[in-house]
Amino acid sequence: MPPLPIVSQHMKPLVHLTFCAALLALSCLEADAQNRKRVPRFEDYPVKEIYTGKTAPLALDTEDQRSSSTYYQAIADGGTSFAGHYAIVMLSCGTNCSAIEYLDTESGKLLPSEITNSGWKQIHDGFRDIEFRRASRLIVFAGEIDQKRPSGWHFFLFTDGKLKRLPTIVTRGDFRKPLRDWMK
Repeated sequence: MPPLPIVSQHMKPLVHLTFCAALLALSCLEADAQNRKRVPRFEDYPVKEIYTGKTAPLALDTEDQRSSSTYYQAIADGGTSFAGHYAIVMLSCGTNCSAIEYLDTESGKLLPSEITNSGWKQIHDGFRDIEFRRASRLIVFAGEIDQKRPSGWHFFLFTDGKLKRLPTIVTRGDFRKPLRDWMK
């Protein structure tokens, strides 16, 4: 076995810097792997049961809601689409801006949107700025929440009509990688 090369005194800082850079790169890779492990999945937040009955008569409280009654009725007619007994009502709040209301299909009442999402730049073909499932309490918003950075996939847990913030995957507005790929 040949002898190890001797590191000269002027090379020691360079060797030390290279070693530190390698450690930093490894720790970033490990942190990225840990973040991927912590990405919430829809199946992590199941509902106990799914309401399959007829949607209760709508309780449209505001003039805006009443003037869009046909739209709300169409959503209601579609039945439960989120968290066991809610239907998601998609609303526009401007160009590339979305808000939602939650229609309780059992009571017919609407819960107002707590947040808006906007700011998606690059997207994939099947992009949806709000992802949700009928049998899950998890809801995911793409973009900036209330026009504040960071831009990314924002995970929330819906419980008792309120959103609880979970982790965010920062994407800087790049949504070419579908949410399902992050959830693997």
